[in-house]
Amino acid sequence: MRTVPLRAVFFDFDGTLWDPEPHIFHAYAEVFRRHGQVLTGSTWSTVVGTVGFDLWTELERLTGGCVDREAADAVVSLSTEERLAGLGSRPGVHRWLAELDRSGLARALVSNSRRPWIARYLRQCGIDRGWQAIHSSDGRPDRAKPAPHLYQEALDRLGLRPDEAMAFEDSPSGITAAKRAGLRCVAVPNAMTAGLDLSEADLTLASFAHMDLPQLLHSMGLRAGSGPPPRGSRARRATRGADSPEAGRSIPEHRQGASSMTVLPSANSCGEDVEDVLHHYYNPPHPLKAARGEGVYLCADDGTRYLDCSSGTFNLTLGYSHPEIVEAVRAQAGELIHVTSKFQSGPVNELVSRLAEIAPDGLSRVHLKSSSGSDANEGAIKIAQHHTGNPDIVSLFRAHLGQTMGMIGASGAAFRRAPFPSQIPGVVHVPDPYCARCFYRQERATCGLLCAERINDFIDYASSGRVACVVVEPISGNGGNVVAPDGYLQALRDLCDERGILLVFDEIQTGFGRTGHMFAADTYGVTPDMLTFGKGLGGSGLPIAGILAQERLTGLEGHHISSTFGANVLAAAAAVKTIEILRRPGFLENVRAVGAHVMSRLRELAPQVPFMGDVRGEGLMIGVEIVDRDGAPDPALTNHLAERGMAHGLLLRTSLYGFGNVVKVRPPLIMTREEADDMCDRLRRLFLDAS
Repeated sequence: MRTVPLRAVFFDFDGTLWDPEPHIFHAYAEVFRRHGQVLTGSTWSTVVGTVGFDLWTELERLTGGCVDREAADAVVSLSTEERLAGLGSRPGVHRWLAELDRSGLARALVSNSRRPWIARYLRQCGIDRGWQAIHSSDGRPDRAKPAPHLYQEALDRLGLRPDEAMAFEDSPSGITAAKRAGLRCVAVPNAMTAGLDLSEADLTLASFAHMDLPQLLHSMGLRAGSGPPPRGSRARRATRGADSPEAGRSIPEHRQGASSMTVLPSANSCGEDVEDVLHHYYNPPHPLKAARGEGVYLCADDGTRYLDCSSGTFNLTLGYSHPEIVEAVRAQAGELIHVTSKFQSGPVNELVSRLAEIAPDGLSRVHLKSSSGSDANEGAIKIAQHHTGNPDIVSLFRAHLGQTMGMIGASGAAFRRAPFPSQIPGVVHVPDPYCARCFYRQERATCGLLCAERINDFIDYASSGRVACVVVEPISGNGGNVVAPDGYLQALRDLCDERGILLVFDEIQTGFGRTGHMFAADTYGVTPDMLTFGKGLGGSGLPIAGILAQERLTGLEGHHISSTFGANVLAAAAAVKTIEILRRPGFLENVRAVGAHVMSRLRELAPQVPFMGDVRGEGLMIGVEIVDRDGAPDPALTNHLAERGMAHGLLLRTSLYGFGNVVKVRPPLIMTREEADDMCDRLRRLFLDAS
């Protein structure tokens, strides 16, 4: 098939890459509601995008009276400013833009959006070098779509013929504008335009996630050209390279004064090409580039501030850059950063002493590991196998346990084990105490805790009969924030005692105040034989993990469970300070109070949001289960909510690495009541907008 060279790609910004329309729709709909009317999606889709669109005329028609347009516009303006505090992308967009950056094609945004939004969006995506923005001047109706002026301006600026470029659009009016300029056009409808007639486009994609750039070029008989040729001084000035003295500066307005194009500078302050750096990552990171953190907020390098509902990776117990942690680390770094675990040091000795003080009753021995909770869990299993002489391990469906080869084998999710033929033998997986989706189809009032009782059958018939330990997260972390019913953990304790099996609590995520007590073992009043910890002990992100064990379980030689960074002095200094802060009067009480307030607000919201199937948790370890119309798990919507959360200034994580259906709400434990309300307000807007 003969292919045609393509030199440039133009993207409509609003609705195609960034989709603010649902937010703006809700802002206008609020005005309609105040007038006792309903703004329908069909009315919105029909009117918006036309030249000089005016919804107030429609409102006047419905009410039969006059509308105070100035007041109505003020309501919309205030609401949209609030709703559009953050910028998010449609699924698959970041991958597309990165591909396009590497393609050698010229690329531009053609939009009537505010310039600061576009500049910030490009910085968030890490693609601000080489991208150009062509704007309608002050939203002038005579230059808005479907008139082709903006696309013609883009072609003129780059010195291209229409057959050398292609446009991506999301609405009939945008497609019309592109086609009137002579461009090929690809339609990528959004939620507000999916039901409209987009047949004028040359090709329609369901979403950016369903195709990549090479596939699209091939399907349209195109190939990437060598970029736009210079055609006169104007074209040369518009496409001047990043090393030019004028790179990064605004190019003067077009002589007719109707629009301007800005070549945005690189966001990388060190001067290196961001794409060159990203190319070396084994797995490319998210486009957000973190600059600094303040308490419960993470600040991106473009100045956007996000409320972190995930405490980093659930490890920032005291939030970002807690001043006392920073000072403790700074002071220790000047004395000693690391020493082999063969020797003692003051901070490590003090940490061991403090851990023994706060540990659940009987857990008097401390073994420190490096940053990995996986390493701590493997160490605990080794101790159990050594002490009992038995090989088998019992773990739960949906258990996480860690990322090492051994812990992947012990985890409860098949998709994590599937790629690896070599796995730890003798692991028996049993149903977890997930009352909302009970494996045994029971009701809690009459179930007799079958989820605990039937473990006896698994041991008798599915194991070798020689079980060393049962490893359980008191509240599942990555598995979906599953909270065991009352009595379950005590039933496990009794079962293990009866059969001579060790009970190990994986408190990598639940430990150090997350549930409102120092450990979840304290929350539920059940003491295990061993307890593993990690994540939150570092306070503001210092890596450290370890094992608490009963005295009787000593005896395994150190070379079997040693860890290079287990005695890291810097991390120990941070951990000592973290424990000191957690033990201060009122700290854990505040975690319980704020957590209860967040749970209450989310549960009040649930009846208004059809997809909120359950809200559960303890302290500030909370999960929101997302379901479809039939009550079945809806991972796709769950992931969409997490991605859209950034548009509301929220950082969210989901369960089972995106395969699960729970949005996890676990902010830093220093969160105040006011910050909790801010978080809940944002979650409310996010969920209602998606309803």
